[in-house]
Amino acid sequence: MEDNCELKNKVFMKAMTRQQLAYYAGVSVRTLSNWCRPYREELEKLGLKSNMIVLPPRVVQWICDKFCIDVE
Repeated sequence: MEDNCELKNKVFMKAMTRQQLAYYAGVSVRTLSNWCRPYREELEKLGLKSNMIVLPPRVVQWICDKFCIDVE
């Protein structure tokens, strides 16, 4: 029963571009990339590749959680 409650409260992110995510963070794409640089290995494990145009939802969720970015 608890699992269902957790799913209801969980926010599901949509895939978005680096530009969109940087916009929500209020910074440039370059600054967002600099923020993420120390976490590169962790982000690669989540599925991020350097040549990706659109970031996968789980990567967007991780970045938003890590840097307190509100996309709503």
